[in-house]
Amino acid sequence: MFGIKTKIKRCIAHCIGASFKSTGKKTLEELPLNKKIKLYIPTYDNSNQIVHPDILLRDESPKYVLAFTPYPNTNDKYENPSIAVSDDGIHFVEEKKGINPLVSAPEKDHNDDPDISFHNGMYQILYLETVRPDYQNLMLLTSSDRLNWEKEILRHEELNGRNDGFMLSPAVVYNDRECFLFAVHKDLTNGNTLYAVKGNDIHSINFENKIELSTIPNDLQPWHVDVFKDGKDGYVMLLCMVSPYSCEQKEYSLFIGTSSNLIDWKFQETPVIKNCYRSSGFVRNSILYIYFSSNIYADVWKTGLYKINWN
Repeated sequence: MFGIKTKIKRCIAHCIGASFKSTGKKTLEELPLNKKIKLYIPTYDNSNQIVHPDILLRDESPKYVLAFTPYPNTNDKYENPSIAVSDDGIHFVEEKKGINPLVSAPEKDHNDDPDISFHNGMYQILYLETVRPDYQNLMLLTSSDRLNWEKEILRHEELNGRNDGFMLSPAVVYNDRECFLFAVHKDLTNGNTLYAVKGNDIHSINFENKIELSTIPNDLQPWHVDVFKDGKDGYVMLLCMVSPYSCEQKEYSLFIGTSSNLIDWKFQETPVIKNCYRSSGFVRNSILYIYFSSNIYADVWKTGLYKINWN
């Protein structure tokens, strides 16, 4: 039997989660605009709670590949990189039973923040191996078939006892000539900053030459980021912002930025989604599809889909 506190929490979570609409029998294109649509993502721990969705749109079946980390009841022990696939962008399944997690947790602390891309015939997943207060590794998984993955350390950083100053939310995007990696520098004292680094490819990125990026004029600070092409000649940034560290109650909101060169960004002044922890997306037929995670109450997480017009 569940205790009364657990019952109350679950009741409140259910009520808050009711703001998410069901997909019903609609296709991705038929789902309504400007509504939070509830999605179910299968996780190896059977909680179906995830925290860091990153969607990859492909031209061939399966058309949608989702990288994510489970986060059952906000327990980062299970936050290990995983993938699921879909042919309709709504119903996701494990491509092979038991494939997840792609990597296990480190001996202490946790993994976090996967980002999936496809370049030169290879799938690439970046994620963080965060072992505070000792070190943090930026890890790279590569695969040609999404079933067999090779792991390597792309960047190692000694933390020297710090619990801040390490990377958040790496996100890779390629233009015609270079590989850009966007990330957030976490600073518990001075506040977070958004930056980019680049190289000819993912292995030649110059992490010492940081390109500072302007953020929106807002009281919030950068938290999680994703960047992708807009289907034309530009790029979209989905930037989740969070309250300053001095605030006891954290609030998360999603702001959208656009750029033609990956360096100069223009951001919308108001958030497109409130209570958005991390998001990813793609543009198709003048519609921006946003896959996002929300902490709907205490330690309960939901995954949603949100569509807006995009011209």
